[in-house]
Amino acid sequence: MTETGVDIVGVRVPSERARDAWEAGRRRHGETGWWPYATSASPEGEAAYHDERGCDAAEWERSVGEVVRQDHDARAASVVVSNFRWSTKGLPFDDEDFLGWRDDYDPDRLAPLLGPAVVGPMPGVPRWATGCSAFFSRTRWVNFVAARGGYEVPVFLPHLYGNPNWFGYDSRCLTPLDDAALLRRWQEQWGAQLFFAAGPYLELVVDRPPLDPRGAAQATTELFAYCGDTVRDAIKAGNGMVRSTMWSLWWD
Repeated sequence: MTETGVDIVGVRVPSERARDAWEAGRRRHGETGWWPYATSASPEGEAAYHDERGCDAAEWERSVGEVVRQDHDARAASVVVSNFRWSTKGLPFDDEDFLGWRDDYDPDRLAPLLGPAVVGPMPGVPRWATGCSAFFSRTRWVNFVAARGGYEVPVFLPHLYGNPNWFGYDSRCLTPLDDAALLRRWQEQWGAQLFFAAGPYLELVVDRPPLDPRGAAQATTELFAYCGDTVRDAIKAGNGMVRSTMWSLWWD
């Protein structure tokens, strides 16, 4: 249990079984009320890490109360707008450069540049949740938190994954409520569900990714606003990852 009273339970599995264990937990969420997420830390380690990083109890309680009441679509849209303003602030753009940058990430302008609608989604392959690398061992933990959906988990565990924009970076400081708004919007719009979270890594399983150019352009714009380190090429992302069943994000 964290100092804020969040219970975390979990099971350790071989990395190649993390998706299966997560899917089993997701299928039972309706009866258990516990949302699963794959990660690299045990429940004890997760709780200790959150306690070490600290949390403003009053702000945490406010966020927990607001996460369900907030207008998540409006908040998600505000994140996109604030990212656009932050990204261009102080840059030596002339009018032509500015319009070109805007065109790259405006959904209406991006859509005609993308490929035509596809019949079905591309199969997504996890980058972080499975396998072994310099950052991850051959095992994973599938942890569970009592939550209405994956979108609530970053509010209950605000240090779950490390988006550095939460902690300063000028006026583009995102909060766990911003994360919750985008995750809930993506869940409702495209069936994107929180799957893996650890450090600067986040992966979402996407049940209904956008297959048409306009939908793909909209998702690309929102993903760019949230994680520009991953979505560096709008056309490549809009024709590729966005139309797949796995969105793998990474903050540099």
